[in-house]
Amino acid sequence: MNLLLRVRAVRLLLRSGRLAWRLVCDPRTPMTDKLFLFVAIALIVSPINWIPNFIPVLGQMEDLALLTVAMRLFLNRVPRDLRLEHESALRFATKS
Repeated sequence: MNLLLRVRAVRLLLRSGRLAWRLVCDPRTPMTDKLFLFVAIALIVSPINWIPNFIPVLGQMEDLALLTVAMRLFLNRVPRDLRLEHESALRFATKS
């Protein structure tokens, strides 16, 4: 059961990542929303970490949690109609 939850979480993260990428590439997405996501990604890749990456598992979990929260907040900040348009395009692309 635990493995099934992990697989679903990874699939959801990948789907959210594809949606976020499409929205970042769309010129109709407000620049402030794009900057919000870029700042979060910069925090992830920066050498300054709250939990150092050399601590096994915890450092990577912190990065993954920050990425997940940043993407979720970004997707919630983007105008709803724009997000729904890209979600439906992704659904259509995966069905064909």
